[in-house]
Amino acid sequence: MKIKDKFNDFKSRLSDRHMYSIVLVVMAIIAGFGIYQYKRSIDFRDKVENGYRRAFTELVHYVNNLDSTLTKAVVANSPTQLSSLAVDLWRQAAFAQANLGQLPISNTELDNTAKFLSQVGDYTYSLSKKAESGQPLSKQEVDGLLELQQHSASLNERLVQMESEMFAGVLRFGEFKGITSKIGGGDVETFENSMTQVEDGFSEYASLIYDGPFSEHIRDRQPRMTEGVPEISEDDAKAKITDFIGADRVASVEVTGEGNSNITTYACTVTTQDNRQIFTEVTRNGGYVLLMLDERQPEEAQLSVEDAALAARDLLMSNGFESMHESYYQKEGNAVLINYAYKQDDFVIYTDLIKVKVALDNGDILGFESQGYITNHLDRRAIPAVVLDETEARGKVAPSIDVSTVNRAMIPLDDGKEVFCFEVKGTVNDKNFLVYVNVENGNEEKILILLEDENGTLTI
Repeated sequence: MKIKDKFNDFKSRLSDRHMYSIVLVVMAIIAGFGIYQYKRSIDFRDKVENGYRRAFTELVHYVNNLDSTLTKAVVANSPTQLSSLAVDLWRQAAFAQANLGQLPISNTELDNTAKFLSQVGDYTYSLSKKAESGQPLSKQEVDGLLELQQHSASLNERLVQMESEMFAGVLRFGEFKGITSKIGGGDVETFENSMTQVEDGFSEYASLIYDGPFSEHIRDRQPRMTEGVPEISEDDAKAKITDFIGADRVASVEVTGEGNSNITTYACTVTTQDNRQIFTEVTRNGGYVLLMLDERQPEEAQLSVEDAALAARDLLMSNGFESMHESYYQKEGNAVLINYAYKQDDFVIYTDLIKVKVALDNGDILGFESQGYITNHLDRRAIPAVVLDETEARGKVAPSIDVSTVNRAMIPLDDGKEVFCFEVKGTVNDKNFLVYVNVENGNEEKILILLEDENGTLTI
């Protein structure tokens, strides 16, 4: 049969009512499947978009609080008030960072914005410790607060504007620009472009130098524990977080982005069995938990600090952090933040630091941060020959100091060098001091004021 005859035969068959009905059914099935797939893609788009909206709304909320609290800090004159505001600033900045890490920013590096959020809490915290010792803030330090407040006001204003644009449908997240333009029409601004403008606003931001965990000489140091270590997958990161928090508490883990620091991380959001959210970061190299933040605020305190320390110690031991020594703690509402330093032989290694926040109502771990440990830790350091004994170390401090205890510690100096010292604790005129005497030559390396009250122990 020729091709023409076949075509005519097909036409005659198609004219048959039964054949025509079959064709219509097939076409309807194909159309229905296409509509179903299109609807699924729209539902998926909306689900992801809503997740981004939630994270961005939370970011705006915490930055708004940050701006208000910084404004109060600028005019605070009471050490107690400044200390309280500093705790709020640290928490608000940390949660702002966590939400920033969940947003879809593929080609934009937000180094300056992330640095700003990192430094806000720690800078004000370092000033509060100075104020608690009775020392007035210098003009330079007050100017630093004013600079932070001005930058936070600018950031808050831009983010609030972006939030309005988002709810008005003008601003959409980058992955869906094409779909949105085709469906809704009109001009659509991408989130990534808007955040680029935010980052440009921080291009003139000068780093604040202060004695805190995010000072520049620590931020820029290459972490020892992740150097040359293989990368893990996203699934490995999820498994690590689930094991760290506890499989019985975790309902789901979602990788939402990457951390923007010198330690590359997977940023993850954990949904707990009781429908709370916990923000976490896991290092891409080595799979170490760098950060965990639970937003729950305990309403009462039933446990002692000693009970909280037991819970923190159990967490550290179960995750392979051995030989950790409790150094200082500070109560924050109905929770307590405990600093742990690694201990090698008789020396407390203060650079290898882990911070654990524990709820005082039930002992839950609300916070964990291991940047100091991951950056500095070595399993074994070469300990120099100790040429002094304890009695000679006592003789190296001022005669006016009434010495109570002598311990051994390794401390960092301002130039980044590590020195092994005797840690001599003593009192002068009801003030407690720590004097660090070099074990090799007897030099007085550093003096700290020790602040101890019912809320904890701090050093300045």
